[in-house]
Amino acid sequence: MSQGERLDECLAQLAGFPQIVAVGVNCSAPEFIDSLLDDARAASAKPLLVYPNSGEIYDPTSKCWHGSAEDDSFARMAATWHQHGARLIGGCCRTTPADIRAVTALLRPH
Repeated sequence: MSQGERLDECLAQLAGFPQIVAVGVNCSAPEFIDSLLDDARAASAKPLLVYPNSGEIYDPTSKCWHGSAEDDSFARMAATWHQHGARLIGGCCRTTPADIRAVTALLRPH
């Protein structure tokens, strides 16, 4: 829910559109991704994607980021997201190229 909308209700509305080939979440804090994926999997048979942010919080008044990135590594969290059904995994605000390389190294078959 970003502005009160439930993810499962939004995804149910998209089920009948073949041009929508995947569904998921973007720019959410990593701590919410597991439960969002569980809700999405229950509501949709489409492939799931996640592009979470780093876990830091943006203050639009001061135009600054506060807090720190999640303590756990982004790649280890991505492995959990994969277990929860995510098949397209990337990063949004404050994630780094190093985060994406680590996800790729962990999840790409060798």
